Parts: sequence; structure tokens; C-alpha cells
Amino acid sequence: MSKSFQDRLKVLVVEDNDLNAKFASAILKRLNYELDWVTDGKAGVEKFLENDYDLILMDIQMPIMNGLEATREIRKYEKQMETAHPIPIIAITAFAFEHDKENCLAAGMDDYLTKPYRPQELIEVIKKYFPDK
Repeated sequence: MSKSFQDRLKVLVVEDNDLNAKFASAILKRLNYELDWVTDGKAGVEKFLENDYDLILMDIQMPIMNGLEATREIRKYEKQMETAHPIPIIAITAFAFEHDKENCLAAGMDDYLTKPYRPQELIEVIKKYFPDK
């Protein structure tokens, strides 16, 4: 975790659906988190490389590069950079079968949240990784 606990959590939302992104953004803003939003996995990887994020919320099915591919790329870069604490990546997806969850975790994601979700569900999954924020 790159930031001190006095700083606001900085979150990257990688989501191609405007409504879903606005829903997540409203929750994150209510928690006073900073956020950036991109609409495809390739842009998500680029943002990750350009900025210092604490957390990534990653959709799975997106144009250009899907969330599984983007996560694999991010994990590859972290390994090359010998990152001590890999960034938590939370899958946010409509794919709700057990094998979908397994695919997300196998790609390097840390957790999994199924759409549609309630605000409290998103807050709870974030608090697992950042209990003091």
C-alpha cells in the first residue's frame, strides 16, 4: 500500500458501462476516495503504469482488452518491477458462476463482486483490504 493512512484511497475504475461506472463512482466519492475511470482494459493498464493507485475495480467484459487480460498485464508489470505489495484488483462482473470467479482469481485478481451489487457489498470488499480507510 503506497499511501499513508492519512491520505485518501486512490481507486481506478475500469468499466465500459456508464451506468455501472457512475454507480461505483458515487459510492467511492461518498467514501471520499479519489478515482479515475477508464472504459477498457488497455486504458486501465496504461493508467496503472502512469499513476499510483491503491485499488483497481475491474470489469471483465470490455472492448479492446478484457479485464482478465488487463489483470494479467498488470501482474506481469508488477513482477517485472518487483513490487513488494501488488495492488488489490477486485473483479466487478455480471458473470456469476463459480468457474467465472475461479477464472478471475487465476488471472491474478484478489476478489470478486457480482453485478448488480449493493453499495454495502462494495464497501465491505474494499474494507477487507483497507480496514482503516
